[in-house]
Amino acid sequence: MKDKLFLIEIHLKEFIEKNAAQILPSPDAEIKLVTKLVQAMENQIRVGEEGKLIAPNVFSLNVPSKVVADIRSNQTLLNIFATQLLKAAENTGIEFESPPSINIFPDENLDEGEFSVKAMWKEASVVQTHAMDIDLETDPRSNIPPKAFLIVGGSKIFTLEQDVINIGRKLDNHLVIDDPRVSRKHGQLRAVKGRFMLFDLKSSGGTYVNGERINQIALHPGDVISLAGVPIVYGQDAIRSISETQEYHRPDSVDDSGTTEIQSEPTDYDTFDQ
Repeated sequence: MKDKLFLIEIHLKEFIEKNAAQILPSPDAEIKLVTKLVQAMENQIRVGEEGKLIAPNVFSLNVPSKVVADIRSNQTLLNIFATQLLKAAENTGIEFESPPSINIFPDENLDEGEFSVKAMWKEASVVQTHAMDIDLETDPRSNIPPKAFLIVGGSKIFTLEQDVINIGRKLDNHLVIDDPRVSRKHGQLRAVKGRFMLFDLKSSGGTYVNGERINQIALHPGDVISLAGVPIVYGQDAIRSISETQEYHRPDSVDDSGTTEIQSEPTDYDTFDQ
């Protein structure tokens, strides 16, 4: 496996050198990005049937908050870079269950010029992620996906055990996110036909899934949600194992409505590592 990863690293570095890629602002950062990305990939590779190596397909590039906007403006270049990663992996016999994506997250703990890369899994699904027809007469409680959860801000885990979960800044939400970018009533999760649907409640800052603004969408494990810039990852049991020791337990002060408040604070994206 080491030889295959080494070849992937060479391919990506050659691509950067030939195309003078400028994803990150600091000198030689792109070469360091390749090394960290391949290391993150190695940490999460699975061995499938007949010994096939299967790579994680969701990568988070964590950078200082003040450069997030600049780097996100290079998302097209990041998408091209992800395509090159897919091509390099296929040439070595390493597979992805779905095309890899690279997403940008802010990290208050990083100094200027620093960054980190984390890898995780988005499980393949045959269900389309676009809007679904909803049968409101069906009791959604029986359709709650098992062991579903949200990773909020990279460090807190909120388990999804109700059929309807309201998210926003107001204290009567089930999941309260104390961040001025988040609307008082920002979004809602609803269990429908064995999946969680995410709805935007006409929020001012918008709701995004995997970089695209949405009104409603069916979530898949590994989907990256942004509530006006606050990063959230939707997961089920397959992703929970990555960070089993970091489960977020609701405080004793939680009332009968099941409300949990998550303060906006510096995040620790190392929780994605095994």
